[in-house]
Amino acid sequence: SKVMKNFKIIFSIFIIIVFTQCMRDEFDINNLDTDIEIRAGVLTPLAYGSLSFDNIISEFDSSSFISSDADGLLYITYSDSLFSFTANDLLEIPSQDFIQFFIESNFTIPSGWGVDSTVTIDSTKTFPFSFGKGEMLDSMILNQGNLVFDITSQFQIPAKIIITCPTIRKNGSPFISPPIDVGPNVTVNPTPSPLDGYTIYLIDSVTIDSTFKYLPVNFSVELTNNGAGVTAGEDIEINATLENLDFKAIFGYIGDYELVSEAGEIELGFFENTLDGYIRFENPILNLNIGNSYGVPAEINISRFTGFNANEDSIALDLTDNPFRYAYPEISDYINSDFYKEVTIPIDSTNSTIKDFLAFLPSRLEYNISAASNPANPTDLIDSANFVTDASEVNIDLEFILPLYFKADSFALEDTMDINFFEDADYIEKVSVLLEVSNGLPLDIDFQIYFLDSNYNHVDTLFSAYSIPIISSGQVDPATSLVTSPGVKTSLVEFTNERITNLEKVRYGIIRAGLKTPSDSNGDLISVKFFTDYLIDFNLSVSLDFKANL
Repeated sequence: SKVMKNFKIIFSIFIIIVFTQCMRDEFDINNLDTDIEIRAGVLTPLAYGSLSFDNIISEFDSSSFISSDADGLLYITYSDSLFSFTANDLLEIPSQDFIQFFIESNFTIPSGWGVDSTVTIDSTKTFPFSFGKGEMLDSMILNQGNLVFDITSQFQIPAKIIITCPTIRKNGSPFISPPIDVGPNVTVNPTPSPLDGYTIYLIDSVTIDSTFKYLPVNFSVELTNNGAGVTAGEDIEINATLENLDFKAIFGYIGDYELVSEAGEIELGFFENTLDGYIRFENPILNLNIGNSYGVPAEINISRFTGFNANEDSIALDLTDNPFRYAYPEISDYINSDFYKEVTIPIDSTNSTIKDFLAFLPSRLEYNISAASNPANPTDLIDSANFVTDASEVNIDLEFILPLYFKADSFALEDTMDINFFEDADYIEKVSVLLEVSNGLPLDIDFQIYFLDSNYNHVDTLFSAYSIPIISSGQVDPATSLVTSPGVKTSLVEFTNERITNLEKVRYGIIRAGLKTPSDSNGDLISVKFFTDYLIDFNLSVSLDFKANL
């Protein structure tokens, strides 16, 4: 009937606003019994159900994860990935230039003498393998690389050159270049020699400079006399370059790299919907979860961790242990192919001002975090067995863990929803709704809904300013922090036809819930715990008064 159809529309005011926000599983207006007998002026039971505190919190904050421990204590958890870097993003082996090495004759062969005879000149040169950040590498396994030569001969007779690198090895064998033929007064650029899969071993030298590692190279030049002869002082100039070096793994002292430098921001959904008031969590924890496969000692420095509230006021999180070290794999882990280390660094009330930080109600965090390798005195680490692979990475995730163990005063949660009320309700004189609530939570709850038009202008409220219900908390045992008996509240709301007509323009609603924990005998707020079995039970009844001419 039209009466029942419009009754269900009117009743939607209360169901949509009060309950569908928190009771999607427990109650569905589409399942209303249309055969309910409604008599004018008589309150008829219409709905009942229960809400747990995690139901309520999840409605105001869909970004968090709500869980419980073995005792049933509820937790709100936020997690976010701050950043992730791989070794290829941070480290590279620079090209090495071995410039203008001269193989020089110290003898003379007269023209026309000893035609077709051969003379061999052997030489060994040790080249510094330089980086730029204090590295002292012992070896590097290459995915790829090239050895490039540029050779010019001043000899008037042909020469054949073979270059051997005894410490660049693959499958146990050293790198040996193909024979390179160089004619008189000719510059040649032979095809680059690939070093894919080779391992470069570097050596120490106390006779040259102990602050470098070195690469030895052997040169063998065979001269074949064509009758032109040899003059003392003639030479062959060899320019060699190691280039396009891409490592699979490097070993030794890596140096003082800045492994990480990252700035960013994250949102905190729970505080995003808070208005004002006071809340102080007892045991909050901010975990930095670090996954690391760099085989390098490192430390993290948090140079900025600032929270901003809804008014864009800010507060800094002060840390007593900053910078701090984190776990890293060692060579034995590399050998066992198990070198991804995970560690959690807790930031709590013992090493930070996190309680004050969260009491500020930050809804947005801005951070600046950096990590540097080998932070100790480098001279103490020259012989350190650092290693980095091409798959080495560092991942840092942030995790807020907020046990629902807190004290609060006028702490307000707020959420906005769409509302579209009526088609036509001219024949309804009055709607009366009775809400009976049994509060099994250890906090007082006040509740209000603000009705807004399409331009977000205020239209009406669910309760008048003088009748906002305060649902008293359950009785709390101070010794156990457990609720022993619920608080009970009955609220009657009446909408007359004039108010109902005015609500036709409503398009939005703001639901606001204020929370306050109990006080002790001195009037001081006490901290209370929230468990999974804590419930708010409700009963809802409704009556209609119709116009006389209906």
